[in-house]
Amino acid sequence: MIITIPSFGLGKTGGDRVLTVLANNLVKRGHAVNIVNLGKKLVPFELSKKVNLISVPFSADKKDPVNFIFKGINKLSNNLPACDIYLANWVYTVLPCIANNDKGKTVFLAQANEAKEFKKPSLKILNAISYEAYKLNIPIITPSSYLQKEIKTRFDNNAIIIPPFVNSNLFKPGKQKQKHEKLRLLFVSSNIKNKNKGFDILLKACSNLKNMPFELHVATQSDIDLKENKNIIIHKPKDDRELSEIYRNCDIFFHLSKEEGFGLTLLEAMASGLVCVATDSGGINDFAINNKNCLIVERSSKAVASMIRKIHKDFEFFQNNLTPFSIETARIYTEEKMIDSFEDLFAKTIA
Repeated sequence: MIITIPSFGLGKTGGDRVLTVLANNLVKRGHAVNIVNLGKKLVPFELSKKVNLISVPFSADKKDPVNFIFKGINKLSNNLPACDIYLANWVYTVLPCIANNDKGKTVFLAQANEAKEFKKPSLKILNAISYEAYKLNIPIITPSSYLQKEIKTRFDNNAIIIPPFVNSNLFKPGKQKQKHEKLRLLFVSSNIKNKNKGFDILLKACSNLKNMPFELHVATQSDIDLKENKNIIIHKPKDDRELSEIYRNCDIFFHLSKEEGFGLTLLEAMASGLVCVATDSGGINDFAINNKNCLIVERSSKAVASMIRKIHKDFEFFQNNLTPFSIETARIYTEEKMIDSFEDLFAKTIA
């Protein structure tokens, strides 16, 4: 098969990481893969030399979303090569693929609730485009039953669930953790400035931890200056190997999103043997079970601070009772299963 993946520019996000891994594995299995990427930015993840990366010159001001997206749609439409499958993956890459339907069949990978993206009245045209993309008669893939239900309820369309995977060769437990003099907390997000992620909630919770020694480790690609706070350590991992080491060197992981299509960082933290604290963001419900493999809390700084104190009081208890099940849960989500599912769907779509 020949698969083409259009992109407005791959970034260091979980969704783009899934696309990169998918491309690498499909070429490993003998398929031809093109990534049509707008702009000159280097792809931030390791990409197989067998993947054909087509960089398309592109310049548009992101501060003007309507112009940026319409120019991007036009550029992609004119630069997609003929293939068997177009894998649209952000809602605004669907139209360029549909525009080339004489050259290949379109499959839409909806990794987040993207039809909610632009809420301002001035951006209603973008909302209209995103809404209609979900109503097209094309196969839709989504990572969780939460998004599958959303798509069915809002657009009366049926999506197929293909969850992402955790690389168990990288994301795995280190040495048995002991209670440290300073409890090491961890927050991971490519963009912690995004209010949906809940980093502000964790910061406020930490400010309420009076007389409790701790370190807050933050792995992000955001430019943020928190140097005045000696308890906060910023990491900018260059790849998954560095990220996996950060997980292993911490004790408690926080996933505090309001809404997520899946919640891959939470699953990676589970695989790494951390005690995990999470809010109900929707997508995590396919694998996160309160008091079995993680701790579900209310999305408030008060509730998060209270949970940190509770874990600090008896860290060994929570580690011994939660992490064996969290590691076992993560092992269900394998690379092979994900690639098999994509490969099978692509073959059926062509047929």
